[in-house]
Amino acid sequence: MKRSYLSVLIFFLSLTIIFPQKTFDEKQLDKYIQSAIEKFNLPGLSIGIVKDSVVIFNKGYGVKDVRNSTTINIDTKFAIASLSKAFTSASIGMLVDEGKLSWNDRVIDHLPEFKLHDSYITREARIVDLLSHRIGLATFDGDLLWYGTNYKRSEIVKRIGEMPIKNGFRSKYGYQNIMFIVAGEVIEKVSGKTWEEFVQERILTPLEMNNTTLSNSEFTSSSNVAIPHLNKKPLDFINYDNSGPAASINSSTSDLLKWLQFWLNEGEWNGGQLLSKKSIRKILTSHTALNGGAGKEIDGTHFAAAGLGWFLYDYSGRKIITHGGGLIGFISKITFVPEDNLGVIVLTNDDTRVSGAIVNKVLDLFLNDKDIDYVDKTFVRQTKRNNRLAKLKHKRDSLRIEGTSPSLQLEKYAGIYTDKMYGDAQITFNKGVLSLTLLPSKELFVSKMEHWHLNTFGIKFADEFLPEGFVTFNFQTNGNIKGFKIELPNPDFHFYNLDFKKK
Repeated sequence: MKRSYLSVLIFFLSLTIIFPQKTFDEKQLDKYIQSAIEKFNLPGLSIGIVKDSVVIFNKGYGVKDVRNSTTINIDTKFAIASLSKAFTSASIGMLVDEGKLSWNDRVIDHLPEFKLHDSYITREARIVDLLSHRIGLATFDGDLLWYGTNYKRSEIVKRIGEMPIKNGFRSKYGYQNIMFIVAGEVIEKVSGKTWEEFVQERILTPLEMNNTTLSNSEFTSSSNVAIPHLNKKPLDFINYDNSGPAASINSSTSDLLKWLQFWLNEGEWNGGQLLSKKSIRKILTSHTALNGGAGKEIDGTHFAAAGLGWFLYDYSGRKIITHGGGLIGFISKITFVPEDNLGVIVLTNDDTRVSGAIVNKVLDLFLNDKDIDYVDKTFVRQTKRNNRLAKLKHKRDSLRIEGTSPSLQLEKYAGIYTDKMYGDAQITFNKGVLSLTLLPSKELFVSKMEHWHLNTFGIKFADEFLPEGFVTFNFQTNGNIKGFKIELPNPDFHFYNLDFKKK
């Protein structure tokens, strides 16, 4: 017995040597975050870490608004954008637990008005397909329907049926916000409550996430809210209510640490099971394969997949659950590691990718002995991207044909044009100047039109996030204007999908 006990003791001692228990160095992380803020010239950020059901780090840095230098604290609300999606998948899971729907129910059985451009996908699409980015639409297709528009969710669901399907059904990943809006409509049909009412009653209230809102329309001048910035320039808020189930939630690190613990506790909270372990497993299971990429393998990731409202990948021998969020002026990252009972949330109020870099550093602090400066790597990538965009702009400018004139008198270009999916655009002629307004989003997408060359006009929408673009007219054989297309290269909103025809 003594020899057996000794052998066991030696075995566990050897494990301690091979896998030493790491001590969290709060000062080291604090210093790293401070350097990241300086390097990226951020207005501010907030970060929270939970380990073994204990909040071990929760701190705000910098300011909410560079105009008045009000400091960020752990209760400051940020727009969390696509981190909202996990609230929608959890809500669906709760309805599944109640037997009110099944993950494999046909969408049209609960939402008969749901219709995609492909009749087979319309008929066969299941609830689980809405949440796993495999419906057949390409990444971000349709997002112009909700961004800054006056369309209600029901109208968005109706209009997405005009978007051509580019990928095979369930065969290729395509990140989708619209399908989460559809899922929100399903929640309302099945539960008899709006998405907002359901999330508030079933998630926010039980978790005591009292500092979380489902709309920025509730903000007042006295609200503890981070202001969106673009390159440290303050911006006005855009209302995202119509994208609620995909992107409208605002929260703080203090509240989101409770949300993280809910997932780490497998749906249990204060002795009650808010979401079954079975649904938790379904949500955090791989549903759509993603390309890991050679660069990821260097960092230690070999597999990646979309779950339901979450993304999954392997790192340091663990299963990592994560999601990023991005809206104009806000970038966020939430990540947890079930095997290590570890979770981290980083929120920022400017348009940089530093939140992901800080999360990666936190993972290394707990999971391995790597000493990688992710902030520097991110800064290098961002610099290269900016240089690449500058070169593309220079190349585009060099292709301008000097000395040309429009085919018609300017007033002939005025009129109402319509895109079958998006809706109407108006071109006006006033005091010798043409102006373009996309009517569903007339506050953001409005611009004067300056002749570039031939029948192409330059535009710069009021939305400061978007770069300069072009409107090019096409003609019928009789010389009358047929319509126009918009060329506005950017990674988020696909203007090239729009084809406006003159009414």
